[in-house]
Amino acid sequence: MPSSEASAPEQAPTNELPQLSTYTAESEDDRIDGLNLIADSVAQQRQVASKMMISHPINLAVLGVVMAVVAQYMRKHGDPFVFATTAGGITMSFLILIRWLTGGYIGFAEDIGTEWLGDDRVIVAKWGNDVIGALILGWADGDAAKKRGRRRRGKAIVRGWTVKLKYRGKGVGEGLLEEAVKIAGEKGADGILFAGDHASKYDGFDSISRANMSDSKRILPAIYNGFLDKQEAKAEKALRKVADAKGNFRQRQSSPTWGSR
Repeated sequence: MPSSEASAPEQAPTNELPQLSTYTAESEDDRIDGLNLIADSVAQQRQVASKMMISHPINLAVLGVVMAVVAQYMRKHGDPFVFATTAGGITMSFLILIRWLTGGYIGFAEDIGTEWLGDDRVIVAKWGNDVIGALILGWADGDAAKKRGRRRRGKAIVRGWTVKLKYRGKGVGEGLLEEAVKIAGEKGADGILFAGDHASKYDGFDSISRANMSDSKRILPAIYNGFLDKQEAKAEKALRKVADAKGNFRQRQSSPTWGSR
């Protein structure tokens, strides 16, 4: 005879969400993952730069003038089919030139490795077992900093800062900056700023990587760097905001030795 007691429903096992942690990478795997993330962000910048150059008014104007001259010549000496073929060749040459001009981003990305890192620190943001953000923290003058000792290190330098695309807008990049500011303060830095050619991207307050922050390294001629200037200004504003809120650099700025290297 079947039992009249109702059995308790089985409870589905709970899946714990991965934990987000931000810390200095000590293991070789974490360091390599962080460097790879920075390198990927720089390589991706090539696509952004290429799109910008294709749509740049100066480039479009030059292309239009060339097409007009060729069309005028072909109207007198050729036929429409020849013009169409020639126009296609000119357009292809235009795209190949842009690809060649932006190729420096790939070369820069390939240079990002342990030798490029040197003695600098890799700070990573990890979601579970995946490194989703990275920041490279060094010093403005590493050799001089070592001679000064712990209490007078000069300025800390952010050489790279990026967050994976799908994790942007969630405070991951801000957390990396906060950790960098904290470490810089503990090491006696007079301040913290971005390196002149940092490898990073900006896509909102919490990341300078559309991975970075676009790459701030200048590969293209100055006339094409307007989009980088805007990204860099936003990145510096984000860093300054975190430094003012979390750092103790303002107190050091009142010291007679502030900013000395």
